[in-house]
Amino acid sequence: MRVAAIDVGSNTVKLIVADSVGDGVFQPVLETAATTRLGEGIHAKRLREAAIRRTLDALRSFVATCRDHGVERLAAVGTSALRDAANRQEFVERARALGVEVEPIAGEEEARLSFQAVRRDPRWSGAASVMVVDIGGGSTEIVWEETAAGGSLRWMSLPLGGVRLTEAALRSDPPTILQMAEANETAERALQVFRPHAPNLMAVGVGGTVVNLAAVRHGVADRDPERLHGVRLTSDDIEAQIGMFGGMTVAERQTVPGLDPARADIILGGAIILSQVLHVAGLDAIDVSCRGLRWGVLYDRFGSTR
Repeated sequence: MRVAAIDVGSNTVKLIVADSVGDGVFQPVLETAATTRLGEGIHAKRLREAAIRRTLDALRSFVATCRDHGVERLAAVGTSALRDAANRQEFVERARALGVEVEPIAGEEEARLSFQAVRRDPRWSGAASVMVVDIGGGSTEIVWEETAAGGSLRWMSLPLGGVRLTEAALRSDPPTILQMAEANETAERALQVFRPHAPNLMAVGVGGTVVNLAAVRHGVADRDPERLHGVRLTSDDIEAQIGMFGGMTVAERQTVPGLDPARADIILGGAIILSQVLHVAGLDAIDVSCRGLRWGVLYDRFGSTR
């Protein structure tokens, strides 16, 4: 059976088309994404009309792609910007008119699905304890195992993502030293209740922030997921990029090899959040997964129940 999953994020809308080949295993056929910035100005708790239209245009294109590739079943979820918006039902209805039933999911569900995407990946299925970090545009989900694999899960969803932190603190181009300090303090405060306790904890990051940081670090100009999936970022790598991006204008960042130009304005905010998460967790590195929330949706909606 050919299936598809769509992740309507606060910054990016992502589509994966895959063949279900049995026993909860999926063979990817096509992956694509569009930066629509649905969460633009989300501090006002309403989706802006221009952002809605950009996102609906992407969904319309994705529906055509699914039709062209013979997709039999489609599942779509919406994350932080959609669940926080007072006018989310309007968006859901307009998406439904295009043939996409978008389900706004709670932070707990987003964390669970992102964790499932990593834990069922052969690269990390045998790890003793895993912590998954998903830095989005509007929120950051962290889910971890308090004990060994299969033990109790803990999670938290922070109303802080790359777009939100940029709009709240990193307002100049380039940001000032005081704004950089404010961004770090904001992220640190949001993480005050985050205290993971698990032996041999391994961090795995999903989402555009970690993938782009890895692409810059490892010189992968086209952010090829086959080359980036499973690579490692150290705390020193992340701090070096925070220093580099903090001293650049957005236009200058757009020329950095490996960085998606559409993410140039928010990459610094995302990197600061990631740095603070690792610091609080007492970890000095994070593995990169190119199979995030949309893969969790595939496993959960169309996979086996094992």
